[in-house]
Amino acid sequence: MRAWSYCVTKDVVAILVVVLSVSLSAVPAGPTPAASALGPLGTVWGGEHLRLEVTADGANLDFDCATGTISGPPVPDAQGKFTISGTLVRERPGPTMRGGNPTTPAKYTGAILGETLHLVVSVEGSAEPYGEYGLTRGKSGRVIKCR
Repeated sequence: MRAWSYCVTKDVVAILVVVLSVSLSAVPAGPTPAASALGPLGTVWGGEHLRLEVTADGANLDFDCATGTISGPPVPDAQGKFTISGTLVRERPGPTMRGGNPTTPAKYTGAILGETLHLVVSVEGSAEPYGEYGLTRGKSGRVIKCR
């Protein structure tokens, strides 16, 4: 009797192992840099006065007279709208300040509609937005740096 119950238990365990391994292989591994609403790593969005490139940490932005970062992938709602934090570093003509230009916290509010991204950049402590931009996926943008 003992040998029979051992065989049944051994077979049941083997079946459970197979079922669990198949079930777990179907579970997504979690977010990856390619999971961003802005597109996979390296995707470029461009427009007048702004170029955005998707990075593993979120995105880097290159403005005419500033640079910025978006911290993490934006998560759009059902209408494609999102708000995410980041930074903005203003540039100016001439030499860079000793220690670099100050980094300011920024808020990036946008809406993605197909291949178009509408982006509003706001800087902490300012009532007015830094700028509003229309970007297109795959375009390099037209940025004229401060000299």
